[in-house]
Amino acid sequence: MMIVCAGSLLRYVGYRRRLHYPGAGTVREALTALTEQHPVLTPLLLTPEGELRPSHRLILGDSLLGPAELDTPVGPEDRLEILTSISGG
Repeated sequence: MMIVCAGSLLRYVGYRRRLHYPGAGTVREALTALTEQHPVLTPLLLTPEGELRPSHRLILGDSLLGPAELDTPVGPEDRLEILTSISGG
């Protein structure tokens, strides 16, 4: 599985846009692998309960995932994009 980071998240992953986690079986497992490799992302992406923060959106392939879909199965060829909300005036 490939995770694609963009925007403000890039600085936390060493400006690597694409990160590969071939052993992940679900979206949650992929996010866990990502945050284990880059622990500074944990409080940015996840709540203390391990749920995705509302300031982020996940797109798996062409589908926008809801908060209850972190246990969606993934395969080694899947692509998960993490989008960060932009705020301002």
